[in-house]
Amino acid sequence: MNRFLQIVLWILNGIGLVGGLLFLMVSLFAGWASDGALPSFGVVGISVLFAVVELTVVLLAVRFTPLWPRAGAGYVLAAVLWGATVSPLLVFPLATASTDLPARLGLDLFEASWGGAYPEETVKSLGVLIILFSFRPLVRPWHGFVTGVLVGIGFEVVENALYAVVDSLYDPVSDMDGMLGMWGLRMIGGPFLHVLFTGMVGWGIGVAVFTAGRSRLWRLGTGLVWVGVAFTAHFCWNIMYVNLRMSMVSMAMVALVVYPLFIWVSMRAWRFARADSGYVLLDRPVMSVHQLEQGGFTALGAGGARVVYKG
Repeated sequence: MNRFLQIVLWILNGIGLVGGLLFLMVSLFAGWASDGALPSFGVVGISVLFAVVELTVVLLAVRFTPLWPRAGAGYVLAAVLWGATVSPLLVFPLATASTDLPARLGLDLFEASWGGAYPEETVKSLGVLIILFSFRPLVRPWHGFVTGVLVGIGFEVVENALYAVVDSLYDPVSDMDGMLGMWGLRMIGGPFLHVLFTGMVGWGIGVAVFTAGRSRLWRLGTGLVWVGVAFTAHFCWNIMYVNLRMSMVSMAMVALVVYPLFIWVSMRAWRFARADSGYVLLDRPVMSVHQLEQGGFTALGAGGARVVYKG
């Protein structure tokens, strides 16, 4: 565990939470002061309720599995807060700046792809890495997977709720219909995408960090490969084709790759977690990754462990 990174994590989470609340208050005040259209309290409340339900479903789905790390409520809160507050706060300025690049190059088709995939996957991946080094019980590759899932669902529920509330204002019938329609669209046409993207990134980072006997270059390459997978999938999903049919075909092709890949990663993580039931006691403490690369440890015993993950 790195105490400095843990402090940084909670400082950033605090700034993200306060910044998110201030942004919401300023937006509401600006709309009220300018006599602009504002969604009703019922629309906002139900959208938030849907977000809470989605978050709860994912937490329960992961909590009662062999994958769940016994790292305490603080770990869960830190991961969800990073996805729900820090990530949007950092992504917004990065996305605003990065969307100018495709426009300058005449590639408007990829404006949402670059503006979404680049900042979002970068910030979420950074959060996963910081969290894995901030809590002592996180010591297995599948702990990275769970961390990615938690960060991803935190980001997704905020994005879904905000899109639904904003879109409600453009519905010609009622803001309630607009909000419900956006939630339905996002939950049917691409559910839990950020859970998938960041979960796979977390798996890659977890494997890179917690696999013994590997070089720094292998660790860096493994982590970057899975970040690249998430970025590519997100990039392709966001391509804005002029033809609606082409957009649907493109999204279907991405879904046919990313959902089975996530299932494969989940099954692999589950298998390793089921095979591991304890810790191996070594003859001396491990103080650095360099020691793991050198090897030469003597096993003094095992706390009930039958199989140790070896990559």
